[in-house]
Amino acid sequence: MRVLLWHGWLPEGSGTNVFTARVAEALRADGHDVALVCQEGHPERYPWIDAWGTVDGDGPSALTPNPAAVPSPTGGRCTLLRPSIGELLPVFVLDEYEGFVVKTFVDLTDEELAAYLRRNVDALRAAAAWHGTETTFADHSVPGGPVAARALPAGSFVVKTAGSDLEYAVRPQQRYRDLAAEGIGAARALVGPSADVLSRATELTDTRGAQARVVTPGVDTARFRMLDRAAALRGAAARLDDDPDVAHGRPSTLSADVERALDGRDVDALEALAHRYDQRVPDPDAADRLRRLADHDGPIVAYFGKLIELKGPHLVLAAAAHAHARPDVLVVGFGLWREHVETLAVALRRADRDALAWLRTRNVLPREVDIDALTRAASTIGDVTFTGRLDHRYAPEALAAADVLVVPSILDEAFGMVVAEGAAAGALPLVARHSGLAEVAGALEADVGRPGLFTFEPGAGATGRIAEGIDRLLAIDPEGRRELGLRLGRSVARRWSWDAAALDLLR
Repeated sequence: MRVLLWHGWLPEGSGTNVFTARVAEALRADGHDVALVCQEGHPERYPWIDAWGTVDGDGPSALTPNPAAVPSPTGGRCTLLRPSIGELLPVFVLDEYEGFVVKTFVDLTDEELAAYLRRNVDALRAAAAWHGTETTFADHSVPGGPVAARALPAGSFVVKTAGSDLEYAVRPQQRYRDLAAEGIGAARALVGPSADVLSRATELTDTRGAQARVVTPGVDTARFRMLDRAAALRGAAARLDDDPDVAHGRPSTLSADVERALDGRDVDALEALAHRYDQRVPDPDAADRLRRLADHDGPIVAYFGKLIELKGPHLVLAAAAHAHARPDVLVVGFGLWREHVETLAVALRRADRDALAWLRTRNVLPREVDIDALTRAASTIGDVTFTGRLDHRYAPEALAAADVLVVPSILDEAFGMVVAEGAAAGALPLVARHSGLAEVAGALEADVGRPGLFTFEPGAGATGRIAEGIDRLLAIDPEGRRELGLRLGRSVARRWSWDAAALDLLR
């Protein structure tokens, strides 16, 4: 079958980006002819992409074969087409994108939004005609829904919501509620990774009776699996040594600038630091940091995800300081809030009451936290290790090194892919009990017969409940944690796979 996947950004980074990439790869492996229409500027990094080009209203450019492509034994093929949309790239959460001026959807003028949609509509219409597409999957109720509705015949495409579209565009502004309704109303179906996200889409938009189906993401359990900590981290470090992209990552010298900004209470200086390196790559000394962590024989608590306030990385650091187990903390991720999170790590390491009090005024520390109690607890906090962004070449080893993976998102989530990936790697999850996160964690709790073990109640006071959850999980003896990890891995393998996700979409 000729299948087209329209995605507004890159096939890496966030959960929905990864979903698009893994489904494209699975469809190709199953023998389908896939057109991936997205903004990836480095398709040579993906061995399942056979060729690439650009596309606008006049059709695709000449295609460039990918010398790194690994031929599919089934005859499947994937061609990446990059729509020509100009210099403006709208996003849900601010990040830097190579070659683009970035604005959030809610900050677009009506003229900017119209131009962005029009260019994507022209590109999608031309791509589908050239490809001979038989079915199309458009990511996000906006912008994918209205783009597909205007480019393709009604009923010939499926809209996939991911949650971020709902919370960062559809909920805040009526114009996006109208656009979402336009796309869903013309679609064959609306799919989402959890019942929760589909319920929110129905609440916020006029779905006009469109059928709604849950299609869960998958996990590559051949890669995300239990591994020896030392061997896993040293293996990832060895590959990082050979990664040329790390030279563009966050230099370790910026840590001194973070401390100076903290000492001077200089918010502008702090925020400027995030623009002095490539957010999309690992830190240059991430390999050395992982090697040091490989020699650590105490408990490790990990945060893995976007470094923005609504994902809650600061909650993990504050909770780890309160936890009696005194774990080391591994922070894997990227985002324009990274330097803010590092100021909290610095203040905790110093047990600096005044700095912690200032960070609380900046929302880097929850307001209900007792500063005096945290200052006393901080004097014995474990080390905090930052790596920058680790993509799926390194993520399985990083997650396998963790005893506990905390997913404290404040924002409603569509699914919680990192929860499933961490569980497959043997990291015991500790997850906020809301939205799609609760569905994933609840399924895992049911499978191991331990209701409430992997979740905590979000909201005011969550920092203390996360600390209690960390202690609860680390109080299980190492052999007991290992047995739980093995059972979680079997649960994930049974419930979530990319082949199943791709098949469910086609159905």
